[in-house]
Amino acid sequence: MKINITNFSIVVLAQSNNPSILNPDFLKNNKIVDSSFTPKKVICTPPISEVTFSEAISIIAEFERIQFIDTNIQRIPDDSPIPEIAKKYIEVLRHVRYIATGINFTGHYLCPDKDFAESFLLKRFIKEGEWLSIGDTVQAGLKFIYSFGETKNTISIDSAELIKSENEKNPIILFNVNCHHDTKDNGIDKIKSFISNWQIQFERFNNFIEKILPEA
Repeated sequence: MKINITNFSIVVLAQSNNPSILNPDFLKNNKIVDSSFTPKKVICTPPISEVTFSEAISIIAEFERIQFIDTNIQRIPDDSPIPEIAKKYIEVLRHVRYIATGINFTGHYLCPDKDFAESFLLKRFIKEGEWLSIGDTVQAGLKFIYSFGETKNTISIDSAELIKSENEKNPIILFNVNCHHDTKDNGIDKIKSFISNWQIQFERFNNFIEKILPEA
């Protein structure tokens, strides 16, 4: 089962973060992003700021979180620049109290037809019983939560549709992965280490795919 990764993001939770400082000049002057990046969308307000680049990189800052998002499916996650961007950003703003970090992946498996997508989880994970005969139709969504020391990995699985155009909708099995790591003592070095080792979380997701979906 081939999983297509479509979104790779890193979220850093903070206390009393100042979103209004986020703008293209701040990012480039502090060498957080490459100087060649081209701003495509810029919003700068006190409660929320966003800078989206033509290179498919977005940075969104709010009072309690900063999001670093990459949607370039040709490079994510292996060649994505967002781990380095996220580390540089929090290093520049070391005075902010950072309390947790999340590493997230969104991906899907393209199904042969709608019936396969809607019945896959039921056939694969749900035991036969009267609960499957309630109502005209039944669908299932699943959530697995795994703990690895101080990290909690949540994997959600649902059937969905990939909309390519108004007339083209492809049935998929959708995977959303959140790898959450709390930082009790505002240790920036711990946060940077967790971000640097994002591959560990991706390998755990791949391991999940191999064990739960052996035909992958």
